[in-house]
Amino acid sequence: MLHAVMRTKLRAGVVALALVFAWVLASAYQAAPAGAAALTNVSWSVSNNQVSATNVTYAFSFTAATTGTIKTITMAVSGAGLAGAPAIARNFGVGAGSVAIAGQTITYTVTAAVAVSAGIPIYLEFSGLTNSGTAGSYTTVITTKTAAPATIDTATSPAVTLAASNTAVTVSVAKSLTFTINNTAFELDLDPSLPALADQTSNVGLTVQTNAHSGYTLTVADNATGLQSAATGNPTIARVSTGKATSLAWPGAPNYGYTVTGTGATIDGAFNGTKYAGYVGAGEQIASRANATGGTADTVTIANRVAIDYTAPAVIYTDTITYTVTPNYT
Repeated sequence: MLHAVMRTKLRAGVVALALVFAWVLASAYQAAPAGAAALTNVSWSVSNNQVSATNVTYAFSFTAATTGTIKTITMAVSGAGLAGAPAIARNFGVGAGSVAIAGQTITYTVTAAVAVSAGIPIYLEFSGLTNSGTAGSYTTVITTKTAAPATIDTATSPAVTLAASNTAVTVSVAKSLTFTINNTAFELDLDPSLPALADQTSNVGLTVQTNAHSGYTLTVADNATGLQSAATGNPTIARVSTGKATSLAWPGAPNYGYTVTGTGATIDGAFNGTKYAGYVGAGEQIASRANATGGTADTVTIANRVAIDYTAPAVIYTDTITYTVTPNYT
């Protein structure tokens, strides 16, 4: 009995040693080679090369350069925007497995790590992927790895071009504004003894045509001194008001002022009912528009009126009226 027991123990020891030895051999076989080699015959193709295309199939093929036990194969696509839920469509040269995607990397995991000899071609095809939304040239770094994981072989595929599915159109339209004045100078000859010559008006017609997206504003201003003479004492004919805020119905002599009418443009409400205002040196807005004029120019008419009586000295009075159109192209 003693002899039999000793033999059983010896056998158990032999079995244990054999298992340890087998594990060491397997472990040594799975270790990465000293210095990974480059995969050969590497290719990558896509079933649809349009940017942002969905349900696209990616196919990868390559030939092993080094004998090794492959547990995973990673395919790291350059750029950004790779998406989707990949599924295995076909696989050759390596055992069955599963696929997952994380960021730009697709990982094929072999269910049971398999020994692949150098020179064996491998083909993997995955469906359900979504292309990047950015057009350009992309490559994939394909790497075979052991369970450790340690790299066996690696290489970069030739480029695949993802093409835009639309055409960017840019049309630049020049900014344009046409402004005209039909009366650049006028003279009023007044006589207080004759009613027809004591109160006179001269019209100035303006036109504005522009393609400014948000229209324009039109302002008027005159000399700070108004309608004034260079004679001794520099006499003036008073402004009918201190500006459009105090516009009023024409009060008679002696006064100098203006009123505004127009078509197309929006005339300032201060001139409703043919009210008159005095010019101001700082300038005031008299008309505007919120959009482009289109093919027909806006017209603005400024009626300049002067009325005098015997209080106005018999001299020559002058003033300069300035019109400013400001387009808004935004």
